[in-house]
Amino acid sequence: MMLPTLSSILASMSLAAAATSFGTIVHFPPSKTKIGDLKAVFNRASGTNGGYYTTSVVPDDDYGAYDYCNMPHARAREYVVPEGYDLQYVELIHRHHKRTPYASNTFPYEDISLYCDDVKTFYYGNPKNGVSVTNIWWKNYQDPSNPMTYYKSGFNSTCQFPQISYAGLEDSAQHGRDLWSVYGDKLKFLPKTFDPTTMRFRVTSNEITSQVAGALVRAMYPNLDEVNVWQQLGSADSLQPGYSCPFADSIRGDYQDTDEWYEHLDMSKDVFSQLDQISGVDPTDDGWHSWFDHYFDNLSSRLCHQLPLPCKISNSSDCISERLAEQVFRLGDYEYNYIFRQATNSTLYSAARYGAFITELMSHLTGKVAGIESNIYRHNIAHDGSISPLLGALQINTLRWPGMGSEVIFELWRKEFSHEYAVRVLYGGMPLVTNTPMGTLDMVPFEDFIAYLESLVGKNGELVYQYCTSS
Repeated sequence: MMLPTLSSILASMSLAAAATSFGTIVHFPPSKTKIGDLKAVFNRASGTNGGYYTTSVVPDDDYGAYDYCNMPHARAREYVVPEGYDLQYVELIHRHHKRTPYASNTFPYEDISLYCDDVKTFYYGNPKNGVSVTNIWWKNYQDPSNPMTYYKSGFNSTCQFPQISYAGLEDSAQHGRDLWSVYGDKLKFLPKTFDPTTMRFRVTSNEITSQVAGALVRAMYPNLDEVNVWQQLGSADSLQPGYSCPFADSIRGDYQDTDEWYEHLDMSKDVFSQLDQISGVDPTDDGWHSWFDHYFDNLSSRLCHQLPLPCKISNSSDCISERLAEQVFRLGDYEYNYIFRQATNSTLYSAARYGAFITELMSHLTGKVAGIESNIYRHNIAHDGSISPLLGALQINTLRWPGMGSEVIFELWRKEFSHEYAVRVLYGGMPLVTNTPMGTLDMVPFEDFIAYLESLVGKNGELVYQYCTSS
């Protein structure tokens, strides 16, 4: 089957005048919304960009709304089955569920204690043959005689940083039940008994993705006591992504070293000052002040677990207000939209940074059409640093920070009684809206979708290899 070139697709469609290109990669700017408008980011007295930051459960009539704590995903209640097509293949990727913050995102001295005694995190090796082993689980603790305890962790805690919380494991299990409600009960696509020859679950080297997998897989297959999850070598991992790509890092560094980027940081000086005074963070610490990643993670982790916002250690009445936290969340959305969608070279960055995974996805889809891909279902559990460049490469119309459990599903459908294939991409359980000429990715002709992916990474990923290995 001869695949059309991207240029032939673009020639047949009207293009936005502001589109820019780098080689075969064409950047279509995101839709103009308050998320990317600094006046809106700073002039709003209160509120976020809509949605939820304090709960994993939203009312059914508002399902689909942005929920940072537990993003909407495919479930039977809202899922629409295309008429006249048979499902052939599913590959999905989602961010892990809610957790403790990373150690690097904790304050020098946290004002509350954080306990994870309701969760056991297991870590042990079990040989297939030979000696038997005792199951080992980690129990964190703080020794008051260790002078470095609080300097290193911030929290008086029995948690690991990071660690999927009890509530995060509950969300993981519900995610699994919802996926089964679609691909098991509704579509009868997945086998009733787990089949390792046609199904794969994959994780990153970060333990939290395996913690999510344990709850999610068990919810999909309640009688399954053990399953292997697949993991690539860290130095070449496409899912994290863990491979080195100086070209991508340079591209992003260039557009984050511009007046456009520094403008929002200059406008944020008072915001940082208020946060620093309460948190005790060093105002000269560049890691905390080059963007809002650290503050966003700390505050959102608290709110998602119904914990209070931080207060000064020396004055418990001097606390980060809800209004200030909402300002941080608006700024976080602005930064993610800029990094992965708004900057002119953001599509190029995303294609290079996440091109290895896109190449694998393309191989799986084309292999299924060619009859050489044996799997019917691949499930990848990853991070916001995975979902963001993927959405950037697909050029979602508007990008917000992908919350916990954010899910992108690639479905391959074949038209009944024919050999015509179509691809549907779901984000938040709904067809993904892009600013590319493909528009909404709802039953896009297979050839057009593959041609678009090839424009990003090359026919067999050769563009990614060239980008990332060039000196």
